[in-house]
Amino acid sequence: MNRTLFDCGVRKSVELKNGSLLDITSTMKKTAMLTKSYDVQCSCCGKAFNGQQYLDSHMKFKHPSSTAENSHEGQQHRDISPNQKEADVPCSVLDDSPPEAPNDPIIVNEESLGKKRRGSEKRKSYTVEFKKKTLDFLDSSTSSKNKYKIVSREKGVHRTLVQKWDKNRGQIFKELELNKRCKNSGNIRDARQRRKMVSEKPKHHERYPLAAKLLIAEFKVRRAAGCKVTKLWLRKKMKSKIEMCYGKSEADKFKGSNNWFQRFKKRHGLALRRRTNKKKNSADDGREIIQKFHKNLRKSLKTHRRRNKSSIDPKYGRWTPGNRYNVDQVPLPFVVDQGTTYDTVGNKQVWVSQPSSGLDKRQATLQLCIRAEGDQNVKPALVFRGKGNISSAEKDSYDERVDVYFQQNAWIDAEVNMQWCRKTLFPGVGNTEQEKVIFADNVCFQQSKEFHEACRNEINATVYMLPENHTDKIQPIDAGCGRMMKVKISCAMDRWLETEENLDKWHDKLSAKDRRILMTRWTGEAWSELKENKGFLKRFFENPSPEQSLLFDECATLRVAVEQHLKSKSRLPVTIKFRGDAYRRLFKNKGQIRDRYHFLEKADFPPKFFPQFWDYCADSHGQGIKVYYPMKIRHFVSWSPKKYRVEDHNPSPRAFQEKLTFSFIKVALGDTS
Repeated sequence: MNRTLFDCGVRKSVELKNGSLLDITSTMKKTAMLTKSYDVQCSCCGKAFNGQQYLDSHMKFKHPSSTAENSHEGQQHRDISPNQKEADVPCSVLDDSPPEAPNDPIIVNEESLGKKRRGSEKRKSYTVEFKKKTLDFLDSSTSSKNKYKIVSREKGVHRTLVQKWDKNRGQIFKELELNKRCKNSGNIRDARQRRKMVSEKPKHHERYPLAAKLLIAEFKVRRAAGCKVTKLWLRKKMKSKIEMCYGKSEADKFKGSNNWFQRFKKRHGLALRRRTNKKKNSADDGREIIQKFHKNLRKSLKTHRRRNKSSIDPKYGRWTPGNRYNVDQVPLPFVVDQGTTYDTVGNKQVWVSQPSSGLDKRQATLQLCIRAEGDQNVKPALVFRGKGNISSAEKDSYDERVDVYFQQNAWIDAEVNMQWCRKTLFPGVGNTEQEKVIFADNVCFQQSKEFHEACRNEINATVYMLPENHTDKIQPIDAGCGRMMKVKISCAMDRWLETEENLDKWHDKLSAKDRRILMTRWTGEAWSELKENKGFLKRFFENPSPEQSLLFDECATLRVAVEQHLKSKSRLPVTIKFRGDAYRRLFKNKGQIRDRYHFLEKADFPPKFFPQFWDYCADSHGQGIKVYYPMKIRHFVSWSPKKYRVEDHNPSPRAFQEKLTFSFIKVALGDTS
């Protein structure tokens, strides 16, 4: 029971063993609500305040001479002094007047708010990534006077914190790099990642640094030669390097455990990769050979063969795009792209049935002959394994859009190649006055004199050999048209399997005759679908598109130049360095061309590389200038600046530079004319 009720006349008693009652009211604890007055008054001017801290501030600035005296009096205005007893405090329950509610909330332990948190109730910690984004936003701010205030208001942090981070940006970036290198993520709490100490010594240091450096050097040499590197090779080489550098006793201590191997890979950026190139030479080894091939090809385009009545095109030279043919072979299995399927999550075995094993290997050779422009007039050819002793009924079942040949090993030799020329190539190309060229691989049957003379005499074509061991980088059929033919054949096979009767045949064993007939039909369907897309085949003969990162860099250069021109007072055209392939990729077939200049509207600039307000320059009040379209642009090639050699003071050789010049009219943002 509450002691307050006892004060009002209520008594508490307990029954003893002898049956008598004992009054225990006086032994109960007494609770009381203390009245706290928060109104304090200035002793000098009589002004009232709600808290002691406000009175202190008032006395400090309004009555500095009486600060000491008023501060002593302020102790008397406190609610409960440390020396005041509980009994001296009046009880609100016993008073006749009702208790008054406090006007303001009670501030408990004023010192706990902290003097170093700007009055904030809690201490906040910020990640290194947030600090970096704040500094990046600070660097991008155009205002020089109030940039710290703008950034603090935008990011929701105090201005002094932004100034502190800007002063210690070197340490922040260093900590960010350390976090990326050590990858302190996963189950580790974010606080540990944020508060990680930055030091020159990495957390996971190398125990044998000299041996590790020698191993990494040998590893790079081995990978440069295209040799395979395994886990066993790294462990053995590391042990031998330790023995060479630190002695046999240290080498015996080295165990090469899995934990060491995982940490070693993480320290040096190693990972298990899937092979992408199984050629003998690397992708960069044939750069000079390919450049030499293109140089000789340009010379050939300007020449003219004797006793040839064809004219040279002013743009394309000796061979127009419609007279340029490419011939290449593609290995073709019967089961194409059947390695993936949808299945229930968690199944350890994923089974895809096929008529028999080995049908996903090469069953035939597909030979394609395509040209850059015009209708594809040369049929695809399939070379099957065998001597060709088949029935006429099977021959009649072959698709008419595909020519079929037979060879003992299902590949093309000199005899099959000449059969293909007389039956497929010559009727398709035809003999016209316009000279043609056939780009072929450096295989033996395409180097034969018989093949070259037959092409020259029958169809007025020159056989141009591609550089040896580098045809996969130049030939448009290998990874282009040939790969797409396999995809189309796989789609045709899936459509054939959708029929229930065909699905029953698929599960039963298909004969070689049925497989040959099906392959011709699927190839015919794929070729009919592919040759209709003329733009797709033409792209294989054009220059490859530049990478996205290169386009972003070039567009960033153009955006910065336009912004600087908007801020300047100059009206002269601006010239910058700009790559020609990026210019053609961005603005080809856009705008209007007049007097060697390209006039572009705002819609001609791709929004992927040019944001919505990239052509505006405004302040915080929304006032500024913008670009008035069309923008006048011209791309050209010029000489590099003239320089002289130090040794003999003669002019040094000058190089070509790709540049872009632009100009536009500047108008106010509010101008709608």
